[in-house]
Amino acid sequence: MEEPVKNDVPLMSPGLAETVESFSLMFEQFGFPRMGGRIFAFLILTERPYVTQAELTDLLQASTGSVSTMIRLLETLGFVERVSLPGHRRDRFRVHPDPLVEMSKRRIEGAIHMIDIIEKARHNKEIGPLATERLERAESYYRHFHVEMELALVRWLEANPLPEHEVADE
Repeated sequence: MEEPVKNDVPLMSPGLAETVESFSLMFEQFGFPRMGGRIFAFLILTERPYVTQAELTDLLQASTGSVSTMIRLLETLGFVERVSLPGHRRDRFRVHPDPLVEMSKRRIEGAIHMIDIIEKARHNKEIGPLATERLERAESYYRHFHVEMELALVRWLEANPLPEHEVADE
């Protein structure tokens, strides 16, 4: 039988629950599922180093499937990372040390990928002038986004380095 991991910090107070809900509503306004916002908010706000999926399911009074799906989404976005502990079968989850930076890096990578896709589409002989015009505008946008986002990220990281205790955990 798996030995429990000592995690002495309590899960969630009523005040924390209210803040988690506020985060989740804002997350929803950005087009993400509210449950994803709840999980992300809890992981940002907790003092616990990590939590299991079962703990999140109990804590948020959600279905296992919903929590599992949202964890995968949050991992894809770069907000959450999976932690495996030696001798334990269950994965644990924690907020990425710098989730917004990680998300920004992934958006930059996505913009680069979109530029490649658009360039290939523009060479397709079946694409007409109207579609070509749309693709050129989209390509221009992604090229601009890519350059400006990278510059903004570099400047922000220079002004806001990750705290030492977070760097050591990565």
